[in-house]
Amino acid sequence: MVEPVQRPFDFIRNYLATTYDLNPEELTGGRSFDSLELDSIAQVEMFVTVSDHYRIQLNDSLASGNTTLQETADLVQQALDAACVRRPDASAIGGLRTTRPCDGEL
Repeated sequence: MVEPVQRPFDFIRNYLATTYDLNPEELTGGRSFDSLELDSIAQVEMFVTVSDHYRIQLNDSLASGNTTLQETADLVQQALDAACVRRPDASAIGGLRTTRPCDGEL
């Protein structure tokens, strides 16, 4: 069974909660990596995981300790939009459509 599509913020929150045993209810958009006591290595690992999950490239140099979870989710969304990449899709074969027409294209 294919997992339902997750918005970038939800994916990030679930990843952090699972990987670092954090309470998901405390992982709000305004929380920074510093406030979660996650170091730069944890941030880079998360960026790699998110990049692999959504099949996009993220510039991890844009993240810093004071970057919030919502700002990170926004970076992911911007990268998705810029790459014209469709998010994981439960209706697609294998659960992922890797491309879609950009605005104005068929």
